[in-house]
Amino acid sequence: MSTALDIHIYTDPDFRQSKDFADERVLGILAEFEGLGSRIALSFSHDETALNAALADAEVLILVGKLDIADVAARAPKLRWIHITSAGVDRIPLDRLPAEVLVTNAKGNHEVRAREFSMTALLMLNNRLPDFVTQQREKHWAQSALEPIDGKTVVILGMGALGSAAAEAAKRLNLKVIGVSRSGRDHALADVSLPQSRLKEALADADFLLITLPLTTDTRDIVGEAELAAMPARAGVINIGRGPVLDVAALAKRLEAGQLRGAVLDVFPEEPLPADSPYWTTRNLIVTPHSGLYDADYVPRCLRFFFANVERYLDDRPLENRVDTSLGY
Repeated sequence: MSTALDIHIYTDPDFRQSKDFADERVLGILAEFEGLGSRIALSFSHDETALNAALADAEVLILVGKLDIADVAARAPKLRWIHITSAGVDRIPLDRLPAEVLVTNAKGNHEVRAREFSMTALLMLNNRLPDFVTQQREKHWAQSALEPIDGKTVVILGMGALGSAAAEAAKRLNLKVIGVSRSGRDHALADVSLPQSRLKEALADADFLLITLPLTTDTRDIVGEAELAAMPARAGVINIGRGPVLDVAALAKRLEAGQLRGAVLDVFPEEPLPADSPYWTTRNLIVTPHSGLYDADYVPRCLRFFFANVERYLDDRPLENRVDTSLGY
């Protein structure tokens, strides 16, 4: 290409991770890619006024956080590629993008933490940590006999990168894995693979439900009152996907009634969780602040992946982590 590729990075000031994508940190990672800096023109914005000025010339936009990109074709006539620095892409309206705009994401950057946090949460539920935390809060001592986790059954809802990592963790604990996905396609780490249409059937045998789904039109509220009612009372729920995939109010109701053993939720429909939310004190529920999959190396790893993709783009090679905008992942 004869001119420098115009790349703009927008960091949403209200997004909790924006501070980790500081301009100087981005430039430090770019410096690791010999010669790339001379092939691109990199600019930054931290508010929508500055963003709007930059969009007129930007061919590539990196998005950190949330952005309502209405009328993007008029605002960014040269835009050809948006990279989102998270695995989920629900923070932008994909259906408004022109067909020629490519979208990539950070899928695969969470796998190490997904394995570790999934194993942690499964062991917490099996060892009744949510129950014991509730007892501690109530200053109530009730000794319980605990069963080994070996041989129990986990239903993993969503068998993409996160689900695969969760399945690896489950296998290390010698769990039976029932993998549930949109297609129901066989998975190497699943003992049984089922389509989402058979979710309630899968849940009837579950000791644990582990949710890893992205948020799309099809997955919103996919685990609701009926699905939770299909689970045995001994079962527990983990969500490391997106908050609105699960009806948290229905889950809390069943936890309070003793109809499910416990839950570990890293994501919620509203984040941060408001101070007056009932979920802070719901019985047998452990709340973690969307930190389960976020590690100290995430940002540099994400940026290195992006700049490697920039090299592919400049060399007319296919981009990695292309998002199917019609499916939302």
